Amino acid sequence: MKEEIAQFASFLHRRFGTRSTPKHYVNDVQLFFAHIGPKAVTFITARDIDSFVEAQVNRNLKATTINRRLAALHSFFEFLADQNPDDALPNPVIWRRHKRKQAQPVPRDVPDDQVEALFAEIDNVRDKAIFGLMVGAGLRVGEVVRLRLTDLERPHSPEQLARLRVWGKGEKERIVWLTPHWYRLVTQWLNQRPATDNDFVFLNRSKQPLSVRGTQERLQTYSQRAGVYLTPHQLRHTFSRRLADQRMPVESISKLLGHAQIETTQRYTASADPDLRDEFRQAMAGVAQATISATPSLLPISIPPPQPETADLADLERILRRFDPFPDWLGSLLRAHLTQRWHKWQPHMAAQHAARLTRRLAVTWTWLLERCSLSRLAALRRSDVEAFLNARAAAGLTANTRCHDLSTLRAFLFFAQEQGVAVSASVFRIPYPERPEPLPRHLSSEAYQRLVNTVLHRTEADTPQNRLDRAWFLMLAHTGVRLSELLNLRLSDLDLASGRIRIRSSKNGHGRLVYTTAELTRALLAYLPVRPHLPDDHLWLETDKRLHDRLVRSRLRRWGQAAGIDVSPHVLRHTVATLLINRGMPVETLRRLLGHRSPNVTQQYARLSDSVVQRQFQAAIEGIEGIAAAEWPVLSSIDKVQAAYKLT
Repeated sequence: MKEEIAQFASFLHRRFGTRSTPKHYVNDVQLFFAHIGPKAVTFITARDIDSFVEAQVNRNLKATTINRRLAALHSFFEFLADQNPDDALPNPVIWRRHKRKQAQPVPRDVPDDQVEALFAEIDNVRDKAIFGLMVGAGLRVGEVVRLRLTDLERPHSPEQLARLRVWGKGEKERIVWLTPHWYRLVTQWLNQRPATDNDFVFLNRSKQPLSVRGTQERLQTYSQRAGVYLTPHQLRHTFSRRLADQRMPVESISKLLGHAQIETTQRYTASADPDLRDEFRQAMAGVAQATISATPSLLPISIPPPQPETADLADLERILRRFDPFPDWLGSLLRAHLTQRWHKWQPHMAAQHAARLTRRLAVTWTWLLERCSLSRLAALRRSDVEAFLNARAAAGLTANTRCHDLSTLRAFLFFAQEQGVAVSASVFRIPYPERPEPLPRHLSSEAYQRLVNTVLHRTEADTPQNRLDRAWFLMLAHTGVRLSELLNLRLSDLDLASGRIRIRSSKNGHGRLVYTTAELTRALLAYLPVRPHLPDDHLWLETDKRLHDRLVRSRLRRWGQAAGIDVSPHVLRHTVATLLINRGMPVETLRRLLGHRSPNVTQQYARLSDSVVQRQFQAAIEGIEGIAAAEWPVLSSIDKVQAAYKLT
């Protein structure tokens, strides 16, 4: 196998040159064979890939890393197949089966106040110029350390931009521009730079070029002094976000960053959406009318180091015991299915999802085992499952619940098939119960305002508990975030100076931004000084523990009872959506704000009132036919009768 890997490495070096891809891909292939041991390529199957992926998951590696290793393996086996085109060598990497669900990257830029705090701690002229090129010109750390003296061109006058030649990934050359501020920092270092035959711009004490690792460590030192935690690449993201905030075209930003694809740049600039921000604040201007005391000043806050997200395996073991009563032919498959799903869920939601899934599967299989003669999975018939669904309907369970029952069972049976277990094909042909049209779940404007006033009154006394309760309530009531998103917020997700909040772990794994109102900002600024100082970097802390979902639901229910309203966190989310769309926010903007994949889902949340539709129609028809709303003819009762008669 060493010979095949060596040939693969040579192929990668010919294709990618000096890039790091060959090193990483070869290392990934070597890791795979170290895991499975000596085995001929022709005998490697999808089960071997399963085992490798499971081992990577157990090491708590991120989905991006695991998928990168799968891509390396896929390329390796495709390379071997190309070397022997007449051999029918199947690729054991099956993407539908092995690929890990990968969250959409969240914006990685740094709030401007953290950038200012970082530079306030940098007392070295050289280092200030180095990190200035990252945040002021968008250079990668590797590009900074490779700069030569001849790459920088002096501007004709101090007010002009300086031209800088940069060698990026794949030896691609590009031009970036330095403003007078950042050019001045670079020239200050050049005036102090020791004389040497070496023409690299940045040198260490030994007059040798800096290394990437050494530069990263310098930034880590300054970050710790400033009480922030960031990387060189986050400074590059910050540069792109600042340009996008000023509505610079993404294609121009892409050229400055040296990206081959604009989609890459769009991920960098995802945290800058000035149109979404402006539309949200315009729509909320008439909604968020809570009266709160004067805005506290924005004080610097020490942010603990980010804690890695890991799900407690003890919770998994406890939940899996629910399958102990089942026969081994079924229980072993159920446990394997749940374990696989566990590793795909977001860590902070894994226990909750697992408990819900095991309850549903336990109910289904308890019924089937008690009423059907099943000794193996292949004996399960379509009529058995239909009888179960009919029994659930007779017991008064809704169509939505029965749909969830069927989809949960089908997912398990698909998993069993992938493990080589025989399952009757007829089971997969059962149609889903027809779902009724979802009913509106939002509060009326009057009920919403009554709830807000009730909460503000109940949290009026200036205590740490009331500051906490008021802040998280307004977060739900003004942004429409999900409860799980609220509880998983970290201190580093707040950018109150810009009025932004990062949602890193949404329901579908896609990160997004939401924006604060003035009232919410004031409430957060009041809460942060009294937040308990614990190593935990979660935003919401109560005494010595994190805020729990049961506590949020309980307090919200109690406030709702005081206001005469039946309310939950999700009802608030529906309410925010309805309020915003009725104040003119486009549905696509609202979709991005709520984090929905499809506008069809957003339509179920946001319900347009008839009066708003009439007003918008009148405005549109005025532009088409030139008829002002005030000039619209009003039909008399006789006219209405005659018009109806003509239609018949």
